[in-house]
Amino acid sequence: MRKISYACPVCNGFSALSILFPKCTTPLMDYGRFSDLLGDYSPYRPIDDLKMTDGWIDVATHRCPHHLFCPACGFSDVEMVSEIEI
Repeated sequence: MRKISYACPVCNGFSALSILFPKCTTPLMDYGRFSDLLGDYSPYRPIDDLKMTDGWIDVATHRCPHHLFCPACGFSDVEMVSEIEI
């Protein structure tokens, strides 16, 4: 029996994250996985390991938190991207 794995389509380049900030209608910049910003070595830790300690409910829901930023007004937010089965 094969173990089901999940991957973020944005992190893996399958799709792009394109969201406009409704207040200023500027495209938000995707700064990547939020968990990569948690510490100096976060980008080098296994993704599933980070999901256990990043504070988000992303392991059970198979969602990847992405940090978004508006260069026009400074708005910052996290968008949960649904992972796909691989």
